[in-house]
Amino acid sequence: MSLWFWGLLLAVALLGWLVAYMLSQRPITTVQQLLQQRRYEDAVMEANRTNDALHRAEALKLLGRFDEAIASYEQSTDPAAQEGVALCLAHLRRDPERARTIMETQIAQYPQIQEFQSLALAYILLRAGDREAALRLYRDNLELLETRFRDDYTDPDPLLSETLYLFSVLAEANGEEARADSLARQAERWGWSAGMLAGAPDERG
Repeated sequence: MSLWFWGLLLAVALLGWLVAYMLSQRPITTVQQLLQQRRYEDAVMEANRTNDALHRAEALKLLGRFDEAIASYEQSTDPAAQEGVALCLAHLRRDPERARTIMETQIAQYPQIQEFQSLALAYILLRAGDREAALRLYRDNLELLETRFRDDYTDPDPLLSETLYLFSVLAEANGEEARADSLARQAERWGWSAGMLAGAPDERG
């Protein structure tokens, strides 16, 4: 065979290797990146393509599509998905006992950031009408919550915007109007939309 043919074959092989290498270098956090860019609809589509049930659920929740988010969370094997189910139920004011049981089990079996999980449980209790227990739990964790958002989590993160919203709801219920207003505005800047709960009763009334 001619040198020209071998040269062409080598060039094709090299091009194929370069394409494969470039594809292998693509970030594996595409869905997370879309979430950080607040491109929630695109994140849902990418999560569908990659079969990423957990992040699809997170995107759906940030779109206010809580029923769909619950269905997606329930397809995930990640322990964190159960917390998502509990909060979506609370947002919908649906099955409060189930939401409470899920969250209490989550805290017992998969402890993460204690004050964030306690805040989630306090929100669930508040939405269920147990104001006294909710505020007691909130007050027990208030100092740690303040520290987290003052020192540790300062960069806008849509995946933490819901936590800021929960914080604002509990602050409002605790009579801290200025703090509640500041936290609610911060939650929106970070990616949470207050309009998502327009159809459901809200403790922040």
